[in-house]
Formats: sequence, C-alpha cells, structure tokens
Amino acid sequence: MFDWNLLPFFVSMIILTLVVLVIGVHFYRNVLVMFVMIPVALFCAFTGYNTITTMLGYPVKQTIPEHSLYINHIENQDGSELYVWVLEPERMMPKNYSIPATDKNKKQMQRAKGKTGKGINQTISRTKSDRSGENNDGDYMVYDFVINPRGLK
Repeated sequence: MFDWNLLPFFVSMIILTLVVLVIGVHFYRNVLVMFVMIPVALFCAFTGYNTITTMLGYPVKQTIPEHSLYINHIENQDGSELYVWVLEPERMMPKNYSIPATDKNKKQMQRAKGKTGKGINQTISRTKSDRSGENNDGDYMVYDFVINPRGLK
C-alpha cells in the first residue's frame, strides 16, 4: 500500500510546487516574497532528496539495528568504509548501511561472509551496547542465527 517513509517527500514536493506556482503567477514583482519563498523551495527540494536517498539503496550512515540478518558486504575503494546489506528484524527488506572499516569490523564481516557462504545465517549486533543515537562509530560483531527447533513461544 502506502509507504509512510515517503510522506516527507510527497509533502515537500507539494509545497515546492505550490511555492513555485505562487511565485510565478502572483508575486513575480515582490522581491520580499521571493526572498522568503526561494529558501523555502530549496529546503523542500533538499528534504525530498534526503528522504529518497536514504530509501533507495544508497548506504546510510546509521547504526545497524540489533538482530539484523547479514546478507553481504563490500569495502569501498579507499578502504575507509564497509557497505553492509542486512535484513532488519521488523521490515524484512534489505537495507544498505555504511560502517567504519576498522580491523575488527573487517574481520567480523569477513567471518560473516564465510559462514553465510556455508549456509549458516549470521546476525549482526554492536559490541558496545551503551552507545546510543544514530551514529555508527562502534564496532560490530556477528553470530550464528539459530532458530529454536521447538518454535517460538
């Protein structure tokens, strides 16, 4: 149905369209109105761009949610970041995250890639749980994803 993550984009595009129409039709001679409306239009365009780029597969620099299922990873060209594809626990849609390419992260992601290649699913979690916020400056660890044979209770 409707993806609520796209709501800021749709709202900003509607506002941007209205602003451009109002400036173009009614207030083309009033410099003060144009001085206010042009930054509003630019803000709406920036908000739309930000919303779409965080949703369309570009790597986002956020903390990988706990208990995400590892899919794959690659290292960028200069070796400063790892791009990790995971399935988030609730959404079950792949998302691409950018994490720092520390030695520990590289080792853990390589371990996850090897085990996933052998058919053992891997789950990602942060090593330090006391860090909060959207920053992804911590190290990550991977562990085997095991399903209880008796099922969920």
